[in-house]
Amino acid sequence: MKLERIKRKVICKQVPTANSITCGTENPSSLKCEYYELEGGEVATFFVPQRLHEGHFNIMHGGLSGSVLDELMGRATLSYCKDENVGDWAPRYVTAEMTVKYKKPIHVGEKIYGYGKVDKKEGRCCFASADLINEEQEIVATATGVFVEVKSPKSDFPKYKTSDKNREELTKNDPKVL
Repeated sequence: MKLERIKRKVICKQVPTANSITCGTENPSSLKCEYYELEGGEVATFFVPQRLHEGHFNIMHGGLSGSVLDELMGRATLSYCKDENVGDWAPRYVTAEMTVKYKKPIHVGEKIYGYGKVDKKEGRCCFASADLINEEQEIVATATGVFVEVKSPKSDFPKYKTSDKNREELTKNDPKVL
């Protein structure tokens, strides 16, 4: 299925989690995703799976693509559900339920784009969705999820993104639109 996506302006970049399988800067097996907040409330990334990400010959492991979808939705809650009074975003929502639908295989060496957003918030729950799309604009995997708010001390979490003058600046190497 082809998707007619309108490219959106990149607003800022979220800080990676050091040991994450999707974005870990200190994890040699990471997909090296960088997560960007877009105008309109979406979070986006892109990646190119390597041989070490295979499940079957030349095909990315489905659990890894599911991890990217989960991360996109979870990171969308960081900006959508931030506490305006705190000044920075700490993770307050965790995955309670997630459904993934695989549409097409993702091949090693194939550039994939991912987009996630919060669809609605009800009480302590955020309902989110995410898509992985290839360069031909075909949806290769999609997910929906329910994220529930947890009450953890803010000091327990690393800074994912800071706001105002302390937010992570975009560089000339970052995309302008996604």
